[in-house]
Amino acid sequence: MGRARLQAAEFQICLIKTASRQLLESLYATSTNHLFELYFATRSYHQGKEVMTRHRSPLNSGFTIDKPPSSPHGKAPNERRDDIWLWFYLALRGKALYRSEALNPRTMSEQMAESIKSFRLSLEEIAVDQSRQMVSEEHITWISDCKRQLAWIQHRLNRDKRIRTPDIYSSALTEREMLVAKIDCSGSAPKVKESFVIGLKQDWNEQMVLDSQLNWVQETSEAGACQHVVEWMRKHQPEQEFPETVPKTLQELLIASDAWTWSDVERKYCVSTARRLWRQALRRKKAKGKKQYNFILSDKAIKRLDRFSKDNELSRARVLEILLQMEEEKDLYLKEQIRVLRGIDP
Repeated sequence: MGRARLQAAEFQICLIKTASRQLLESLYATSTNHLFELYFATRSYHQGKEVMTRHRSPLNSGFTIDKPPSSPHGKAPNERRDDIWLWFYLALRGKALYRSEALNPRTMSEQMAESIKSFRLSLEEIAVDQSRQMVSEEHITWISDCKRQLAWIQHRLNRDKRIRTPDIYSSALTEREMLVAKIDCSGSAPKVKESFVIGLKQDWNEQMVLDSQLNWVQETSEAGACQHVVEWMRKHQPEQEFPETVPKTLQELLIASDAWTWSDVERKYCVSTARRLWRQALRRKKAKGKKQYNFILSDKAIKRLDRFSKDNELSRARVLEILLQMEEEKDLYLKEQIRVLRGIDP
């Protein structure tokens, strides 16, 4: 938008704030498309921009953008985020002619425009609130669609008293969109909110290192390993909070572990102990039908056994099993060696 259009938009906004009731009625009869042009012009002004970088087609065509969509909903991610914020912003203030949970991407723009006109809201005030409330895009790009990450962030939001997230929901949004909307719509002070999100990113990087301590559950029987960890924790730390359904995947186990209160040292001990016992259980299961024998061999016999094991890439136990099996089948060496030991002539 050029400077002239921006100035014209500002002038019309001033009219909305100061005009007589008759002129006010006239201005609010403006098309919804023009109403949103005024809104986004005002918002751009308060964000320190002179040029509008987004273009919107008429609202009655589904409120889509002119350029090719970069999201499954037909809108650029940033623009859709703006719409979601405005949708809940109006609803949370009781200035909406719709139920916030009944969000429909194809009709939400018309519903928001009608609400703004019906309640005669100040576009300038909305733009200022949006600029103040919404966290800078650069601070949330690290948030992905990973279910485990989103659950971790939500857990932190629930626990941190500095951020007062509103109770909002819509099945039309992805989990990430819903989480970001809660942060954007939070009434916390802008600096507090931004500091919190920046700190979250740093904490998440540290959390991923801690998460890697449980990667071993994916080695063999992931569901069984997850159950083993939970059962061990129930036995040794019964005061912890456990999920109603036992986790079956690493991701589910990590989400469940977010509720466990333990220090890094305690975590490392519990995880390493559970891992050691799990691997022991696997070895015992694999060794079914086998027994352990302890016997002493000469140094010469040990060197031979080690050489056979290394040359054939077999375990020592497997080498002994093969030699015993061959002797049983061929009966070549044992009887001859017994004769030699006993001094019996053939």
